Amino acid sequence: MVEQAVILVESAASANGIVPSDPRRVLLGLSLLQRMVMTLAHGGIKRILVLVGEEGKSLNDLASGTGVWRRSGADVQLVVSGKAELPLPEAPFLFLGGMVVFNAALAQSLRQFEVESDRLLVPDENHRSLSRFSGLALCQAASFQRLQAEIGNGRRDRVVDAILAPISPLVVPGHGWIKVDSRESEKEARRLLRLSMFKPSDGFFSRHLNRKFSWPMSRLLIRLGVRPNHITVANLALGLLSGWLIGRGGYGNTLAAGLLFQFVSIFDGCDGEIARLTFRFSALGAKLDNLCDFITLVVFFINLPIGLYAATANLSYLALGVAVLLAIALFYLLLLARIKLSGHHGNIAEVARQVQEKNKSGRPLSWLEWLGVRLGFMYRKEFISLYAMAWCIMDLAVVVLWTTSIFVSMGLVYEIYSISQLIQQPRRQKDA
Repeated sequence: MVEQAVILVESAASANGIVPSDPRRVLLGLSLLQRMVMTLAHGGIKRILVLVGEEGKSLNDLASGTGVWRRSGADVQLVVSGKAELPLPEAPFLFLGGMVVFNAALAQSLRQFEVESDRLLVPDENHRSLSRFSGLALCQAASFQRLQAEIGNGRRDRVVDAILAPISPLVVPGHGWIKVDSRESEKEARRLLRLSMFKPSDGFFSRHLNRKFSWPMSRLLIRLGVRPNHITVANLALGLLSGWLIGRGGYGNTLAAGLLFQFVSIFDGCDGEIARLTFRFSALGAKLDNLCDFITLVVFFINLPIGLYAATANLSYLALGVAVLLAIALFYLLLLARIKLSGHHGNIAEVARQVQEKNKSGRPLSWLEWLGVRLGFMYRKEFISLYAMAWCIMDLAVVVLWTTSIFVSMGLVYEIYSISQLIQQPRRQKDA
C-alpha cells in the first residue's frame, strides 16, 4: 500500500514566476504545488516529501504555502535534494516528477497498489505511448537513494532517462492526469479540472447548460477571492428576490422572476465548483447549500399563486397554491422517509439519478418504475428552473402552477410505491 509521495520540484528557482512548470504558478486559485499537496492529501496520501534543488529564496517561497496545506492535515517536508530521507524509510512511494495536475480519485486508487517493482504510470488515454514519462511513477524505497544521487550530481534533467525510463510501464485505467511543463499542457490541466467538476448526480441540463455558464463565473470568483459559503448565501438572497418578484404579479415582475430563478440555478453550481477547486468543501457547506436550494424552491412556489391572484383576483389560484404546497411538503417527507429506509445519505439530485438508472439494473421494471426512469429529470432543480423561466417569458406562469400540481401528484404515487417496496424487501428476502 502506498502511503507517501515524493515531489521533485523542477523550477523552484524561477525568478519571475511565469514559467508554466514553476510550482508557485497559480492555477485556478492554488499554486501548482499547493494543488498537488492538497490533492494527494484528500486522496489519502498525507506523508509528502518535496525535493527542492537549492536552499534560499526558492525554498522560502515554497514554504509560504504551508497555510493551505494545514487544512488537509498533510505532513509536508520541504528538503533540499541530497539531504532528504523518506518519511517511511522502508515503504514504497509515489514519485511525481514536476508539476502534475490530477484528482483525488487517482491518489485513492494508487494507494491500493502493491509495489513489487518500480513502475512507470501511464494514463489510460495514452496507453500507446508506454515509454513516455507522464509525471508519475510508483517506486520502491530502495530507488529513493538512486533518485537523489542523480539530482545531487546536477543531472535533474536526466532523472527520467537514468531511472524511470527503463522501468516497466503500468497503464492506470479510468484516470487521467497531465504534467504541466508548457502553455499547452497548462491549458489541458484547466480542461481536466473543469471535467472533474461534473458530478454523477448532474442531470442533462446541468451538464449541457448550467455548467457551461457557471464555470467562467467560478473562475472569475476564484480570482476575486470569493469563498463558497459567500456564494451560497448570496444565491439564497437572489432566490428570495425571485420569489418576491413572482409574488407581485404582472408581466414585468413575472419575467424578471423567471429569468432570476434560472440564474439562481446556474449560479448554484459555483459554490460547489469553487469548493472542489480550492479544497474548501465541508459537510456543513453541503448541508447549507441543500437547505438554501430548498428554501428558494419553497419561497418561489409559495409566491407563484399569490402573484397570479394579484394579477387576476381569482381566488382559485390561492386554493390551488395551498394544495400544491401541502403536496410538496408531503412529497419531501416521503422522500426523506425513503432515503432513511434505503440507508442512502445522498441529496435529492442523487436520488433522482438512482431512479433514472433503474433501467440499468437488468431486472424487469414495473410501469411506475418505467415512468420514473423516463420522467425523473422533471424533479431536478435545474429542469424546474428552466421550465418555470420558459413559461414566465411567455406570461403563462399559470401553466407552471397547474403542471406542478400534476408532477407532484405523480411523485407522491411513486414515493408511496417505492416505500412499500422497501418495507416488503426484508420480508421477500426472508421468504427466499
